[in-house]
Amino acid sequence: MPPAEYAEFHGIDLQNQQEKKDKGLVKLLVEAPRTFWTVGLVQFFCWAAFLYMWTYTNGAVAVNCWGVDMGAENAAASAGYQAAGNWVGVLFAVQAVGSILWASVLPRFKNIKMGYVVSLLIGALGFISAMFLHNQYALFVSFFLIGFAWAAMLALPFTLLTNALEGSPYMGSYLGLFNCTICLPQIVAAATGGLVLKLVGDSQPAMLLMAGIYLAVGAVCVRFIKK
Repeated sequence: MPPAEYAEFHGIDLQNQQEKKDKGLVKLLVEAPRTFWTVGLVQFFCWAAFLYMWTYTNGAVAVNCWGVDMGAENAAASAGYQAAGNWVGVLFAVQAVGSILWASVLPRFKNIKMGYVVSLLIGALGFISAMFLHNQYALFVSFFLIGFAWAAMLALPFTLLTNALEGSPYMGSYLGLFNCTICLPQIVAAATGGLVLKLVGDSQPAMLLMAGIYLAVGAVCVRFIKK
């Protein structure tokens, strides 16, 4: 909407908009609504989980389905690892299908937070099951379920935040800042992933288990979001 029309629609006094020019990054963050931070907390665990997926799925599938020893020299150059890598592309396509189908279900939830929790828990089940499955076709189920969490992550956080910012002249600024809750968790997960891998015995399948645990923790943190 043009600024004047937007202001009229939301009942905003344009005479007070001059202060917007004076608000810097720090002040915006200090005055951010609680929803900004609580949804950001959920985002932290969700995006860390998916960083693990993108980083360790190849190795996990290679170990579980092709019997590759990831501790061996040149394991990544082995035929089994390459076959696993090709199969992961198929699994990610299955995940996309799950996302599309679940996206059509999400609007049926009368409670947004409930839809968020259910989606993340189903995704967590998908990640955890992927650690234990050794049949490449059975992994279709795991990644189909992971797609449920992905659909929710791409829609519901922004829905909750924009609802909390309704009528705010700083919505664009806050949405821009909110993107930090996508990239910062991945930076942290990437920086600490090697340490976590050692803690789980250098088992790449176990990293998918960790991703599932992260999503489950994210689902628990949804309770802190106040609409």
